[in-house]
Amino acid sequence: MAKEVRSFQENIRRTFIRFSIVPVAAIVMAALVLFIFSWLTFMASSNEQENKAASEEITQKLDVYCNMVDKTADALKKEEYSVPANDLFKILYEDTNEYGDIGNLIVLSPSKEALFTSKDHVPVFLTGSEYSNWGIWNVINKYKGQTKVTLYSGNLCVSKGVYEGDKLQIAIVYIIPKEVMSEAISSQNRYVLITDKHGWVYASNTRGLQDEFGQIDATISSEVGFIKRDGNLFYSYRTVLDKGLIVYTVNDVNRSVHMIWLIVVIIALIFFAIALISVKSTAISSVKYTRDIKKIEDAFEEVQKGKLDVKLDINSSKEFQIIGDDFNAMLEGLKEQIGRNKELAENVAFSQVKQLESQFNPHFIFNTLDNIRFMARIDAVAADKMIVSLSGLLRYSIKEVREEVTVKEDLDHLQYYLNILQIRFNKRFAYNIEVQDDIMDCLIPKLLIQPLLENAVKYGFNGQEKLTVSIRGYQMQEKLIFICEDDGAGIDEELLEEIRTNLKEDRNTSSHYGLYNIHRRISLMYNGDFGLDISSKKDEGTLVRITIPKKMSE
Repeated sequence: MAKEVRSFQENIRRTFIRFSIVPVAAIVMAALVLFIFSWLTFMASSNEQENKAASEEITQKLDVYCNMVDKTADALKKEEYSVPANDLFKILYEDTNEYGDIGNLIVLSPSKEALFTSKDHVPVFLTGSEYSNWGIWNVINKYKGQTKVTLYSGNLCVSKGVYEGDKLQIAIVYIIPKEVMSEAISSQNRYVLITDKHGWVYASNTRGLQDEFGQIDATISSEVGFIKRDGNLFYSYRTVLDKGLIVYTVNDVNRSVHMIWLIVVIIALIFFAIALISVKSTAISSVKYTRDIKKIEDAFEEVQKGKLDVKLDINSSKEFQIIGDDFNAMLEGLKEQIGRNKELAENVAFSQVKQLESQFNPHFIFNTLDNIRFMARIDAVAADKMIVSLSGLLRYSIKEVREEVTVKEDLDHLQYYLNILQIRFNKRFAYNIEVQDDIMDCLIPKLLIQPLLENAVKYGFNGQEKLTVSIRGYQMQEKLIFICEDDGAGIDEELLEEIRTNLKEDRNTSSHYGLYNIHRRISLMYNGDFGLDISSKKDEGTLVRITIPKKMSE
């Protein structure tokens, strides 16, 4: 089943839609991708920055408390391990006055007796005998003389054992006020959790990311970046502090994802409205801008019927205006030529030459426009180029009044027709022109070579996918030889014989006027054994040879 060929108007409409909607869709998609990428980058960057800011504040406070414990140990050593309460309170107030809560500084003997406490209570995990090798006492015994931060039983403690050799002299424990550490995360606009290296949560601004035992959710602690938990999407970042704590910052991405989807839906609705408007407007525009094509087609059909009083009045665009003006000029030229031919009836040869030319021009132009009509359905831009090429051919065929032109002039204007063929057939058509330089200034009948190429295309593409045409020109014994050879479908013997017989007649009795007009013009213009002969083999190609006398231009 043959593929349905769309009209030029439909192609114009589709082209308008393609070049108006598709770029907008591409830009919108690119903008959405850029927006999502920028948002993800910003979210990750801001999460990391806030995590580092909270980590720096927590580290700064821990350093203050650790230094305070070290100063307390130095003060006790100076007093030979007696407990100067006033000195200890002085150290405590100096280091914690900016935080509001002085916390609980506890000094213990090796037997777990509380020698000093800044508050009126001492946690049982510091005085109970069952904790001797557990919790804070385990840290003091394991890290002799080192200041360590430990999370135990919900309390964040800074501890240090003062030793003489391997013997513990005194133990110092400072319980950090939880409110002071919580201030570092209270102002954050995302979830923040402070845990120890085992995942026990010390402080957080949410309960949603902890289990029932007070440990951080395993999904959050095991990964960094985008994570999915209970069907919800989060972005997590963590910093491990050198004091043994870990600071997590977590973004709940779901709300932002919902917002993005809302934006996408709104943009899709806007784009749909734009597309609907574009379809409606392009339908109106395509009718408007293809109106002249119909005028030109109708005008040439009238000329084809023999009516020479047709006139094209086109002012919509420069290209179509040129075609309209050249068409009108062509008809005026034809009518004038016919009139002159009647007046010059006494010169039969000259009259017949002019008549052949006047027959050839409208047929050639109609065929070319017919090609443009079909190409316009495929590619509007290529159709525009074909129109420009047609305009060049019209100028050459109509405005050039000389009977003879140089080989170079005819080849130069042949390029317009080659442009049309290459656009129409694309890679299916190839050509090769080999004309000797020493005949470029020789005179030949105007439009001698172009009908050969047209004939090769007309018969060569019969059932063939590709066609290659070669045109050669050279001189031999004061004669100019032009050969047009193709590798096309060829001509069957019956039709070939009909063409050869018709070339010998004084009048054209067949529909093959292209080759006949060339042969007849040469016969009328030059006396002697000059003209056209043709040979062809079915499925192998066709060769047309033209012989004319060598005549140099002045």
